[in-house]
Amino acid sequence: MNRQESLLNDIIKALSKLPGRRRFAASVVVSQTRKSPASLFPYAPGIHNQEVYLQDVAVLVAEDVNKASKEDKSPSATPTDQPNGEKEDTSESYTYVSALEAILYIFPATHSVIIYVSKVDSTGQGRKPSPTRTLVVAFLEYVTRKWFGTYTTSAQDGRPHLSAWSTWVHLFARSQNQYLFPASIEYPGKRLLPDIALVKWWKGVVDDFAVAITSPHPSTRRKEVSKYVVVPGLTPLEISHALKIPLSNLTPSDWSIGHPYSKQDIRFPLGVRPPCSISQLIPYFPDDPKARLIDEIANSTSKASATVVSSPKRKRRKLNDGEQAIGENESEAQEGKEEDKVDMDFVRLVSAEEFWERMDGRQECRLGTVAFFTVHIKPELDETCLVDSATTHAPLRRAEITPGMILKITTALDSADFGSIEKSVRSTSALQGMIKALTGGLVNVTSKIPGISQHVEEAAAADEEEVDILSTYITREVEVDNPELAPKTEPPAAAPVTILTARKKKKPLVT
Repeated sequence: MNRQESLLNDIIKALSKLPGRRRFAASVVVSQTRKSPASLFPYAPGIHNQEVYLQDVAVLVAEDVNKASKEDKSPSATPTDQPNGEKEDTSESYTYVSALEAILYIFPATHSVIIYVSKVDSTGQGRKPSPTRTLVVAFLEYVTRKWFGTYTTSAQDGRPHLSAWSTWVHLFARSQNQYLFPASIEYPGKRLLPDIALVKWWKGVVDDFAVAITSPHPSTRRKEVSKYVVVPGLTPLEISHALKIPLSNLTPSDWSIGHPYSKQDIRFPLGVRPPCSISQLIPYFPDDPKARLIDEIANSTSKASATVVSSPKRKRRKLNDGEQAIGENESEAQEGKEEDKVDMDFVRLVSAEEFWERMDGRQECRLGTVAFFTVHIKPELDETCLVDSATTHAPLRRAEITPGMILKITTALDSADFGSIEKSVRSTSALQGMIKALTGGLVNVTSKIPGISQHVEEAAAADEEEVDILSTYITREVEVDNPELAPKTEPPAAAPVTILTARKKKKPLVT
């Protein structure tokens, strides 16, 4: 495996396969890992003793609108053709057309990773087809296949054994005017998908990803991918009809209408199997309707409402000389701990089935306006996967910046303006310059995964040849020169239907 492979490299490769003559510039920023066990399962018992790390990822794709406009106006013209003999304008005017933000949650004890795709957006300001779908699939495939793909362990016979990470992909689809590009809804070319159309789009993205990850590969082909979808407010029959999904899956790789949190044969990232508390199963993501319901379940209960028998209060013991009494503050703290235990017990009383029944009745999820997708890539590898050496399956190197730098970039993106081509070009140029400036010298290039022994790290670093960090890991351009997308053929017009009007029978004259 090429040690210079990177997420940026795979995204550039995917963009280069898009149809037409286009020019893209992709940027990838990855934060350093930080330990945060309580952020994902805040109500799970003993969560502070767990080893959980998270990492932020942002990917932005810009397209040269100058080149796009020329190709749209004259797709058959050569680059030097000009109507009045004028010199061609070769200047680049990039505008962001697609972007995604994601959070990776790493569980080294169970070799599990959760990929939460928090935001995906487009501006509609580039050529067709939009690179958004290509971007999402390339990102998910790289993280699953290469970033957290395989690792080698020693079997009992001393030979290396190839294993894979258990990977979970979570996302929820909800139609909104804009997620990442402020004011982009003002651009007339942006196509806003309604609720069920957006759910269908995401289903297609997940299907493309599942095909990619199970396609033939010498060392990282996964054996099984399980796909789940829940649309609160719609019955399974309505979901089946809308998404063309059978009510019962015939094979494990088929879609399942429902959730995986009652399946006892699945080992979840915290190492537990159902039946157990939903606080150990259902992740708690930022700005997620599920997280808000978990909060309500945990905080809407008091001692009186929970079926917990509290022990009687201890009497204050008499004091002897030189002894200290139990203070009021200590007693209050003890009562607070008891209340916390009551809340925790109450969360355990809600089963996974009841949790999703409650989601059906929530205002923000009624009438099928939100869909929840869960994908589980099981750790079992296909029998055709080969083991050649431990270094072959070492994690690839990546460039990391501080979480504060990621925050600066996303904050600048939130304050930009993408309401028109001109505004987008200015905002894109400013953000591209900001990314290059922030990553100029404060970048840590590493392949280490926190909590995992990296015995090949030093050897890989010694073999690593000198590379340009910016163009290898962070930002790069690509020129695309492929055949144009074949135009869609319009269906034949239906034959006109002649509607005959019934003649009214004249009433006889009465004399």
